[in-house]
Amino acid sequence: MTSITLRDPISGLLVDCAIDGLTPEDLASFPLDDAVCAEIARDVAPCLPEEFLAAYVQRVGVTTASLHILGAWLDRKARECLGIDGWQARGT
Repeated sequence: MTSITLRDPISGLLVDCAIDGLTPEDLASFPLDDAVCAEIARDVAPCLPEEFLAAYVQRVGVTTASLHILGAWLDRKARECLGIDGWQARGT
């Protein structure tokens, strides 16, 4: 089982998250730092998406990775719940 550790934004506790079966599309949906991704690609590619994400978390740290990964997940869930393709300004 491949897992990453993220910081829960509400409790501040560290949480282990299983990422087995992560697809390339899932990985591409996270707003990861391009420069860090290029470094990881040079160092560990080719690799599975979950190995890449684990390397990213290790490289940038739990707090930064949590902001990127959980923020993207919350954005996706909010758009699904609201039935919109992207965030829209009021009155548009």
